[in-house]
Amino acid sequence: MKKTILLMVLLLPSFVFACDFCNCYLGLNPQYKKNSIGFRYHFQSYSGTEMSPAELSEMGLGKKDFFENRNEYELHAQYYPVQKLQLIASLPYIYNHDGMSNRAKAALGITHHDMHHEDMKAENVYEGIGDLTLLASYQVFNIVRTDSAGFSHRLLAGPGLRVPTGKLSANEMTEAHEFTHQPGMGSWNPMAGLTYLTRYKKVGTMLNANYLFGTRNKYSFVPGNKLNVNLTAYYELNWKRSQLYPSAGIYWEYAANDIFKKEKVSNSGGSMTYVHAGANWYYRKFALEAAVQLPVQTKVNGYQAENNMRLITGISFTLN
Repeated sequence: MKKTILLMVLLLPSFVFACDFCNCYLGLNPQYKKNSIGFRYHFQSYSGTEMSPAELSEMGLGKKDFFENRNEYELHAQYYPVQKLQLIASLPYIYNHDGMSNRAKAALGITHHDMHHEDMKAENVYEGIGDLTLLASYQVFNIVRTDSAGFSHRLLAGPGLRVPTGKLSANEMTEAHEFTHQPGMGSWNPMAGLTYLTRYKKVGTMLNANYLFGTRNKYSFVPGNKLNVNLTAYYELNWKRSQLYPSAGIYWEYAANDIFKKEKVSNSGGSMTYVHAGANWYYRKFALEAAVQLPVQTKVNGYQAENNMRLITGISFTLN
């Protein structure tokens, strides 16, 4: 019984989305339509378990006694083979770490010896190469005004694909919630994306919508379909040869229930809303970015770990 409870609290079934889809920071900026390569770091902090508040209270515990930190080191590239076609590739390295407080270890009767036992670990690490994401966006229109009205806008849309290049440590005994922690999903997942940008003088907005279709892997696990929509506004500040774009916005994300062996996973899926604040800085061929996103609304199915915050930083370099 103790081992069953331990597995429940350690394998934090968190509300995970294929967020950002690599192109959330595209905008009307000095590097528009330039080939580039870059590195981006994502950090997410979670707390909680799939146990109910009543179960935790009986043991004198709370959601803060269980944690998970997710780290993603992403190499990404942008390429324009022709003027109206944008190609994006993203390959991440994943390092996820979860565990519990000393109080939780004591409540669950985990000893120092147990922590190093093959079947009972108070902390877990999941790391390895993640799934490759490929996106192709066609410029439907790009209307640039240079007259007194000064209003410009453009629309890009196209398909994408998440390729199962990531590490997946699983077998026939693996449980449903374990798949969400793995670097790879083990399935080919089609995607579709749309980006609409507007600009008036030095003020701009960006509307992004991305949809991911879940497909079955060889272990009969199907990640729920996911929809991400975000709206960001930014302002252009110029200083000598550099430009700074502070931004603020809102991100809304929805995920359907995962499916495992043809049955819905009850503690999966739901919706979340984040507020976003960030900035992009450009100097000649270099660019730096940083953003923080905080949850303001959470509506999940069942009991799941909660996302406390997301942090994104990055650097890129144009090739032409």
